[in-house]
Amino acid sequence: MVVRELTLREIRSVYKAHLKYDFPSDERKPLAAIERSIGKGQYLCLGAFGEDGMLGYAFFVFSGRYCLLDYFAVVSGKRNMGIGSAFLTELISSPLLKRFGHVLIEIDDPAYASGPDDLAIRERRKSFYLNCGIKNTRVSALVFGVEYLLLEFPCGEDRSPEETARAYDAIYRSILPSLLYRKNILIRT
Repeated sequence: MVVRELTLREIRSVYKAHLKYDFPSDERKPLAAIERSIGKGQYLCLGAFGEDGMLGYAFFVFSGRYCLLDYFAVVSGKRNMGIGSAFLTELISSPLLKRFGHVLIEIDDPAYASGPDDLAIRERRKSFYLNCGIKNTRVSALVFGVEYLLLEFPCGEDRSPEETARAYDAIYRSILPSLLYRKNILIRT
């Protein structure tokens, strides 16, 4: 597996062929918004490739040394083969992400599951990340009405929940107007 930065042409192709089907519309940014963030130097799009072409993609939004995984998926037809775990392991050690001090992940908080099926999905997602070496920060957030638990790529040092909250805060403050931030972001340590 080779992990590399995607070209703008590849990003557009991934968005149209995969991302718009892999994520519900209420979780999906418009392609134009992603392109604007790329133009501002606040967005990084990586792809995982094998002999048969693209295996998966990971899109990140960042501010300075703080980074947040925005989208992560294995392409349809390649799922349930261990590719997601291998891709995430490659991302953890990737030089493309080493420049960031914090690499955070939002997952739907299992504590707010709507029922047993939803809880099982949320717990499975959490276990996937933890089994790949991702750390539970024990920080949670309410973002535009959605309850998230924050996870973090391992960095070789333990961070306090307050440090994690500051990193998360910095990312959202850099991408949202202040009024929108104040109305829609609540971070809990």
